[in-house]
Amino acid sequence: MNTPSVPVNRLIDVHHHAELEVMKAKRAELGVPLPWFVPEWTPQIGIERMDLTGTTLSVLSIPGGASFCPPAEQAAFTRTINESLADLIREHPTRYGAFACLPMPDPDACVKEAVHALDELGLDGVCMHTSYDGAYLSDPAYTDLLAELDRRATPVFTHPILPEPVADLPPALLEGTFDTTRMATKLAGADVFARFPGIRFILPHTGGMVPYLKWRIAMYKLTGADWRIETDPADVPREIAKLDGIYYDTTLNMGPVQKLESHERILFGTDIPFSCDSVLGIQRESVFADAAALGQDHVDAIAYGNAFRLFPKIAERLS
Repeated sequence: MNTPSVPVNRLIDVHHHAELEVMKAKRAELGVPLPWFVPEWTPQIGIERMDLTGTTLSVLSIPGGASFCPPAEQAAFTRTINESLADLIREHPTRYGAFACLPMPDPDACVKEAVHALDELGLDGVCMHTSYDGAYLSDPAYTDLLAELDRRATPVFTHPILPEPVADLPPALLEGTFDTTRMATKLAGADVFARFPGIRFILPHTGGMVPYLKWRIAMYKLTGADWRIETDPADVPREIAKLDGIYYDTTLNMGPVQKLESHERILFGTDIPFSCDSVLGIQRESVFADAAALGQDHVDAIAYGNAFRLFPKIAERLS
């Protein structure tokens, strides 16, 4: 990979997936193989990939968590995963942070684990899929969980699920970004962003289509997207403004997001270990070339400033 044309002082990656040794051992015990498309990952492999882009620290996430375990074991093994993440941070305090896993879709167990992971283990936020068994995070069953995360001003990294191929296209190509868009629209429709303003939602892949569809999302909240319903024009910008607290990571979806969203809401992401070396370079170059054209404040905010505000423990360790 060529030397980056835009240097940064520090670089925080919020989209880096881990497969821990305790998970590999548990899969072997259960006879559940790792999906064929998931690359090998170890802490050292992760650091080697980070060094290709000059990444200072990655916030690890494991979107599937303990879902490969039998339901009766998921809560206990989620605790094991989170404790292992905390151990990994202690071993590499200046290279790794982590989003906690939750034993979804059990709301009560999730509240208990979120409190433990954030308060006792000191993890940096939580990671969840966009939906579970067809129920998005807007489902009333998750109200208590959202309230707990709201009280703690928790960063919540959401990751799409991949349905079956549509139009013979790979699900990860488009459907993941559409799933993120559906989730954000469901949250807006249930007024989650306004009811729980303390939650710092992070949408991957520049939020899918969210930055481009805010008007339609607002109209869905106001009318259910029935264009025959009369609407007060003053209500539309108020609904759009409720989406202004969303954060977007830059992973694998380059484009005009920096012209559509505030630079204070954009985070750097790579999708290690899924991105090859050349794609890592293309992403980094695209993000920071665009940012540099808009000003050094944009470069600094996306590289580390926004992440430092979201993750104060990480900022403290790197100070």
